[in-house]
Amino acid sequence: MAVRIRSLAVAGPLYVPLTSGRSVRLSPGGSTGDLDDVEIAGNAKVDRLRERGLIDVEQISEDQPRERPEEDQAEAKKQTPRRTAREQK
Repeated sequence: MAVRIRSLAVAGPLYVPLTSGRSVRLSPGGSTGDLDDVEIAGNAKVDRLRERGLIDVEQISEDQPRERPEEDQAEAKKQTPRRTAREQK
């Protein structure tokens, strides 16, 4: 299953530590792309953020199309070669 984390904070960014050792920065009202549920399973820091009402964790059903995580989208953009003005002529 996949999950999506959404910031409920009104001001300032939130840093959400994931089980894999990475962390996700969320702007107020922002959300992550789809993450594997193992990234938050048994994560005490994520549980505390949920209890304090700072984040919401949404379960994504298998019926919904999965979004690519933001870093994968950024990497896909990096791989696209750019054409210079000389090459376009």
